[in-house]
Amino acid sequence: MTMKNIAIIIICLIQLVGCKKYLEEEPRRQASVQTADQLEALLNNNTIFVNTNTHNPHLAYSTDDTELPIAAYLVSPSIFAIDDMLHYTHNIDQIPTSTSDGFWNREYSKILHANMVLESLGKVTGSAEQKQQLEADAKMVRAFSFWMLASTYCLPWSEANAGELGLPLKNSTDYGEPVNRATLGETYKLIESELLSVVALAKNEVDPKLPWRASKKGAEGMLSRLYLEMNMMDKSLEYSNAALTSTIAQLVDYNTLKAGTPQVLPPAPGFRLDYSELNDWGAPQFLFWKEFLYTRFYYSSSQWQMPSPALLGLYDQDNDMRFKWFMIPNGNRRFFIAAPAVYRYTIFNDGRYLPLGPTISEMLLNKAEAHARKGELAPALAAVNLLRPKRMKDNIAITAATPPEALQKILAERRREMPFTMRWNDIRRFSVNNDPSDDVTITHTFFEISNRTVNTSSTKTYTLAPGSRRMAVPINNLEIINSQDAIKQNTY
Repeated sequence: MTMKNIAIIIICLIQLVGCKKYLEEEPRRQASVQTADQLEALLNNNTIFVNTNTHNPHLAYSTDDTELPIAAYLVSPSIFAIDDMLHYTHNIDQIPTSTSDGFWNREYSKILHANMVLESLGKVTGSAEQKQQLEADAKMVRAFSFWMLASTYCLPWSEANAGELGLPLKNSTDYGEPVNRATLGETYKLIESELLSVVALAKNEVDPKLPWRASKKGAEGMLSRLYLEMNMMDKSLEYSNAALTSTIAQLVDYNTLKAGTPQVLPPAPGFRLDYSELNDWGAPQFLFWKEFLYTRFYYSSSQWQMPSPALLGLYDQDNDMRFKWFMIPNGNRRFFIAAPAVYRYTIFNDGRYLPLGPTISEMLLNKAEAHARKGELAPALAAVNLLRPKRMKDNIAITAATPPEALQKILAERRREMPFTMRWNDIRRFSVNNDPSDDVTITHTFFEISNRTVNTSSTKTYTLAPGSRRMAVPINNLEIINSQDAIKQNTY
């Protein structure tokens, strides 16, 4: 059996969920996986684990990084998917009525693939070393997917929320396994345990040829992120420092980026949009972004991240290369909307892919934030100022007189560095920590939406405040029905 056939069989497992045919044929299919090399081929397949074209609308539309001008919507409403607009308005009642939830399905598909690898390890031929790395890979996949799902459908982690609803923790390929939601505390304990296992099992360094495979450095990066989210600053700092010792993942100096292919649009003599070279990159390039400790992306099906005036105002627009290369003025014309003028944020592949896996730049920001929250001013500034020269044309170091002042400036730098990806997670964790100074209230003005239809004759202001239970996105009704009500909906 070829490696390609193995991958096809695994995909078929997903498509046969709940079917009698699957239940009858599952043992035979899993028995066909006989060697560790076959599992290697599966995990090497970036189209399954990385480049999966799954849209995750709450990241791009739910936060204060985004502002959709009503006038832009009216010009061309067809380019704005109704599901995106429901996330933009922090909807509760209509999101669950979507025909499906591609994000939920895809992440659980990855978890099922990982579980198949783990169940196969004791049955396949191969060296102990190879099997150990495969175990690390499968656990890294599960940890990242569970973290993504928890960051969407569960309340933000805190001691007070530990008993709230977490996720169905699928640990096998058995479709008879219960799908009841564990507690949030149990969910985060599993994510932490998986990542710690990867640190113990995986090879040390990022594989430059397969950066989506597990490494100790990648798991350390995720632990730095996880512990920051859990308000455990000492542990976040420990793992930030560990990840920063990578000799493979390195900062990219944005001053060295080149201009990409411009887009010239009518009317004559032509309207020109200028991009960086990264905008031209396809998978053979962006999968190997040098800053990744573990390659993962947010996929934007709309290709249009609309930065809010508040986000744009955080940049030194004369010196910040992130503003120059990624904030495209009049980006609305990419979609043939002549007015109003709206910026478009784009990094890779014409705005389709935004970095979401842990990076070296994130580790510096995690480190800086942890020091600032611990009251350690000098190391906080030292960490953030290692990043600045790689992002600024004429570098101006961040200065502060006190740790609270440094924290505010570090959080602003964090927002400039990772808009539309980490902002949702940051707002969630800010809402439950012990520091009211970082709380964020999100306000969007848009039309009323009823029965999944936008009513353009009536506008409304939508607000998401700290402490809101809408920090957890509703689960699709079909998942609840298919589970025979074992999966419980969030309460609001």
